Formats: sequence, C-alpha cells, structure tokens
Amino acid sequence: MIPLKSSELNLFLSMPLDNVNRTVNQTAVLVLSTGTLTALLMSMIAYGLTGRSLKPLINVERTASMIADGDLSQRVKDYPAETEVGRLSRSLNAMLAQIEKAFNDREASERKMRRFIQDASHELRTPLVTIQGYSEFYRYGGLAEPQAMDSAMGRIESESKRMARLVEDLLMLARLDEQRPMEKQPVDLLVLGQDAVEDTKVRAPDRTVKLVGLVSDRPSPASTVGDDARIRQVIANLITNALRYTPEGSPLEVAVGVRSLVAGTMDAVVEIRDHGPGIPAEDAKRIFERFYRSDSSRQRETGGSGLGLAIVAAIVQQHGGSVALADTPGGGATMSISLPYEPLREPREPEVDDTED
Repeated sequence: MIPLKSSELNLFLSMPLDNVNRTVNQTAVLVLSTGTLTALLMSMIAYGLTGRSLKPLINVERTASMIADGDLSQRVKDYPAETEVGRLSRSLNAMLAQIEKAFNDREASERKMRRFIQDASHELRTPLVTIQGYSEFYRYGGLAEPQAMDSAMGRIESESKRMARLVEDLLMLARLDEQRPMEKQPVDLLVLGQDAVEDTKVRAPDRTVKLVGLVSDRPSPASTVGDDARIRQVIANLITNALRYTPEGSPLEVAVGVRSLVAGTMDAVVEIRDHGPGIPAEDAKRIFERFYRSDSSRQRETGGSGLGLAIVAAIVQQHGGSVALADTPGGGATMSISLPYEPLREPREPEVDDTED
C-alpha cells in the first residue's frame, strides 16, 4: 500500500503480489534444479575422471593379489615413463623379476641338492653293501678256503678304495662350492700340457699321445693366473675320462694355445682330443652334471663315479673360465678349457751400478 497524504482524507492503494511470488518461486525452482543437475553432472564427471586416474593403481592392486596367491609370473602393465604410475610399475616389475629369479634359483638349488644327496647315498651304499656282505659271509664261515678269503679281501679293498675316491671327490666339490680362496700364481698351460702328455705315456703305454697346437702341430705358450695344482687336476681328469671311454690303442692329442675373442680379449686354451666313439647329443648337455653317466643302467665297469667332469666344470668356473664339448674332426670328442689369458711378465734384470768408487 502507498499512503496518500491529504488534509482531510488518507487513501491507501494495494496491488496483488501473486505474479511476483510466482516469479520468485519459479526462479527458486529453476536455480535449485539447475544447481542439482549441475552438481550431479559434476559428480559423475569427477567420478569418471577419478576412476580413470585410479585404474592403473587398481590394476597394480589386482596384480599384487595374484602374486600374493603364488603366481610370480604376473607383471604390472607398462605405463608412460613420465608418470608416477609408470615409474612405479617399472620398479615393481624389476623387483618382481628379481623375486621370481630368486625363487626359481632356490627351487633349482633344492632340486639339485635332493638329487645330489640321493645319488651320493646310492653311490656310497653300493660299496658299503659289498663290504658288509663279505664281512657277514666271513662271519658265518663262508670264507674258510684261503683262495676264497684272498678274493673276498681283494673285493673289500677295491670297494674301500672306490668309496674313498668318492668321498674325496665329494669333499672337493664341497670345498669348491664354498668358493674358498685359491692360490693364484702365473701358470703356463704349455708346461702343464707337456707334463700331462709325459704322464699319460707312462699310464697308457699303448696309446699315442701328442702335444699339438690349436690350429697346427706346433703348440704355443698359453699363460694364465690361477691355482697350478687345480688346473693340473682339470687336465688329469679330462685325460682320465678320455682314456676310460675310448678304445684301447686309440690316440690322444693335447692341444695348447691362445685364442682371440671377438671383444679383443684372448683366452688361454687347452684341449683334450680323443678319437673314440664320441658323445651322443642327448648326453652332451648333461655330462658336466654331478653323478651323471651316459649309461642309464649305471654300470660301473669303467670305474667312474660321475664326478670327474663336474669337478672340472667347478674348478674352471672358479677360475673365471669355461669348459666346452665339441666333436673331434674324424670322430671323437674334444674337451676344451678356456681361461683368461694373462701374459707372463718377464723378470726384471737387476740394475748394475756402473759408478766407480
């Protein structure tokens, strides 16, 4: 109402506000609905963006759950390296690779250890059973005759020696596994090869044993740094293996020299070449395993325990070298030992004082 002033009469005029109230109500409803729709739309957009940004972390969590269930082969998906998730996934994959390798190595070590214990027990059981059998046979009076007694004592002595050799080989492998420090000194493989040839001629006079070079008949000095006694044992084991598994009278060659490598470095090499039946391909992959024999029946006519080549591989590995098997041209097997080449230093001549008193 608008009051009107007058000396005699006051008039008041009134107008309805329905339109104004309706407009205000409509405006309020419009603002409220628009705000609600806007908030809902923004919430949906924020949820979608948040879910998309968190999806890599969800994938990481899902992969971690599968790994926790025992599947170590799972890997986190690669994401751009410039993002935090990308750097996280790269670090996690590297860690998972190391963990998987550690588990695989442990399982392989456990399998090797179980097999080693089984084979060692089997090898030791055989001579022990033989000795026990003859002892019981004697106790029950079965060896009354002197000839039978001599035969039994010979068998007991033979089995005792074989068991002693086996125990010595096992102790040698145990010491090599412990990576005990070696006695390092300059060693010339040519000298060791010459000594091995002379020793073999005495051991097997029916054999033709020659010292040759790697590519010619003339050997050359091949020096390295290592344990002289252990390297001699490597060569002796390889020659013993060649004599044991090749026909009587077949020749042997001991090749010595230096071999150049692609990286510019050189190896001092000694090869034991035989001309026997060779080694089948299926056995060539496993001949350096402990207690492995190519004959599945585990026959012992040859007298081997299956540890000689395993000792060779362990000693060469401890020297930072490698051992390989190849076919000899014309038939046979060639065992090649490669060690880091170290040139021998010539001794310095004493200085002479030419000054006069």
